[in-house]
Amino acid sequence: MISQNALHHAEKCRFCWMCRHLCPVQHQTGKEINTPRAKGLLLSMVNKGEQSFDKDMAQAMYECLLCDACTNDCATGYQPPLFIREARTEAVVNELAPEAVMTLIDNVLSTGNLYGVEKPSFGQDGTDVLVYIGEVAAVKVPEMAKNLLAVLKKAGVSAKVLDKEPASGVMLGDLMGYTEEVRQQAVACAEAINAAGLPVVVLDSYDAEIMKQKYPEWGCEIKTDVVTATAYVAGLLEQGKLEAKAARGVKGACHDDDRLARTFHEFAPIRAMAKAAGYEACEMFNHEKLARSCGTAVAYGYMPQIVEKIAASRWEDLERVDCAAMLVANPQAYLCLSGKIPEGCALVDLFGALV
Repeated sequence: MISQNALHHAEKCRFCWMCRHLCPVQHQTGKEINTPRAKGLLLSMVNKGEQSFDKDMAQAMYECLLCDACTNDCATGYQPPLFIREARTEAVVNELAPEAVMTLIDNVLSTGNLYGVEKPSFGQDGTDVLVYIGEVAAVKVPEMAKNLLAVLKKAGVSAKVLDKEPASGVMLGDLMGYTEEVRQQAVACAEAINAAGLPVVVLDSYDAEIMKQKYPEWGCEIKTDVVTATAYVAGLLEQGKLEAKAARGVKGACHDDDRLARTFHEFAPIRAMAKAAGYEACEMFNHEKLARSCGTAVAYGYMPQIVEKIAASRWEDLERVDCAAMLVANPQAYLCLSGKIPEGCALVDLFGALV
């Protein structure tokens, strides 16, 4: 059952068109059903008994990145992802979720990651900070993880990585809502992190979000400082523990990933990293809190064609400002943007650029 709080948001959103122009999925599909308003209207009809929750409706609820662009722009404070996430719970419980989604859920439940494989070991047993790599970086973008560890070593920071790093719960939470299975993953992850007893540097902002926002609600708060990798590295630069690179003579624009931008409102650190890496800064039209999503690892897993189109539109944003380098510091952004890099452009891992 959808909660009364979520239904309240759905009932309000069904009357409003004001965020429809911001939805990256709707931009690519051209379908009205992909707007937050339409999803709110569907749930309102179910609540009033005018329509049953079926597979088509479940499919619509998964055609969303949970990027929060709609919430960020809402002048009245309503949150479409709140009722969309709960609708996904309804879809899974009633066995209506798309088959590709169920495959991802089974992978996470059985192996702790989207990809159904064992996470590689990074062989780090330092004593200063614990680096939480996350499943996307560990399995799909391991070079970014290695580059972050190399940057920390260069700055004299002794880093530890958990040998069997547990899932944070964020991927499962995006796939099926905040269920008990997600909370159990969070508890196990928090226990493993707390046992290390070190400050935590989190590479993927999606993992950082659930750790900082949901863990305290679920009674499994991490007992040490939790900081994003971008903020931590920017702090090392500010302290003079890392040297800036010489100017490259290349214009680069930072891509603000969804949750770093709209959950943490963290914009300065990635730009400090870009400057220290020697890039000439420029800005895409949609940046910081208004940054357009380039897709997510979860969505890439079950609707890859749509995510590839969304990522391509972000490359178009870069080319419109006559920039040659897309600068990223998030493994999910790197994964989505790496699918098809336009000729003459470069996708740059900023951790690697600082090594």
